[in-house]
Amino acid sequence: MKSLDIVIPVYNSEKSLDLLINRLDVWIKQSTFKVTVIFVNDLSLDGTQHKLEQLVKQIAFDYKIIKLAQNYGQHTATAVGFYYANSDFIATIDDDLQHEIFELDDMFNCLMHTHADLVYGKFKEKKHYFLRNIGTKILQLILKFGGRDYSMVTSYRIMRKSVISVFKTKQSKIYFIDDFLLLGASKVNVCAVNHVPRKQGNSGYSFLKLTNMAITILLLHSSLPLKLISRMGLFMSLCFFIVGCFYIYQKLAFDVAIGFTSLIVAIFFSTGLILFSLGIIGEYIRRIWVSKQELDKVIIAEIC
Repeated sequence: MKSLDIVIPVYNSEKSLDLLINRLDVWIKQSTFKVTVIFVNDLSLDGTQHKLEQLVKQIAFDYKIIKLAQNYGQHTATAVGFYYANSDFIATIDDDLQHEIFELDDMFNCLMHTHADLVYGKFKEKKHYFLRNIGTKILQLILKFGGRDYSMVTSYRIMRKSVISVFKTKQSKIYFIDDFLLLGASKVNVCAVNHVPRKQGNSGYSFLKLTNMAITILLLHSSLPLKLISRMGLFMSLCFFIVGCFYIYQKLAFDVAIGFTSLIVAIFFSTGLILFSLGIIGEYIRRIWVSKQELDKVIIAEIC
């Protein structure tokens, strides 16, 4: 029998836990997997922890409850769940009941039939509010300039255990988990799923929180700003060199006013040299950042 760990980060989910656990229980009873559900409580401010401990006494499936000492965010909570996951396959779903657990079978079939390492549940129609959808699109376009396509990324996923091997040694705070998942997956696919409207309360991600998260991802979990600085420095230094050569040509050909050429050439050449140096420094910083984030780590998928 294949084993499956389902990682669920929970935060202020007291009102939705009854229905969530009931849906899990129904699906697991008819599933062909040996399932363990890993609940990661991201320091909820309501009675989530107490209610979770009471509800799991009434269920038949295996579980783990992990309570974090601080509120670290959904991505870090999910990464902590990966650290404690030991099954052949790992899935992630949200705690707000917008992911239909019964569609996990279709996602697993897609994983097996396409021989993929990671499958994302791609929503047919998102039920998030308009500004959130627009913000997600803009962030994906910006990150695409950095060389990675995140258009398929959602928090509804199923993957092979090799994909999460990097999280067995990494326990620091993570702002964007999919960077590491895509690094560990040789083949990624998507499966069309439904996105169910929220049944309880409002999303914990306000527009301000989403904006702050997007900025954090760009600055702390993407090398795009460093790439832009290094490329811009090298490009501008080349432009200034060409302009400097043009003014030298004007001096030799047309004998312009004394002192003008030397002043302009000195400014452009020195500025070009500074920007060229900044470009080189930026590239070194980018490589140090990539190494520090372990994004250049060699991941072993399997040993036979």
